[in-house]
Amino acid sequence: MAKGDYSVRYDPDTLRTMIEEGKTAKEITKAFKISPYTLREHLVMLQNLDKKIYVVKGLFDYSQAEESKVKKEGIVFSKDMLEKTGFAPGDCFEMEVEDDRIILKKC
Repeated sequence: MAKGDYSVRYDPDTLRTMIEEGKTAKEITKAFKISPYTLREHLVMLQNLDKKIYVVKGLFDYSQAEESKVKKEGIVFSKDMLEKTGFAPGDCFEMEVEDDRIILKKC
């Protein structure tokens, strides 16, 4: 590794192979034990080295951050979502399932 490279986990050959095998960002970050941010840095270094653009599935996918999270206690809604629907934190609701829809009604 060249002097000044900050990441001891940067391995261009392994990274290149994993990308070519179609590994996702989650799989690559787990294998290298790095964060998605660090993977982005490694990807830039690899692209600069190879003079080629690589696409890593899931690396810039922010859609998951917007989804509701299911926890042991139930579904968690953002404050904005609650305000838009008229619900408040701690409200009780009944759930009905109709075909492919879930309907929540205040108790």
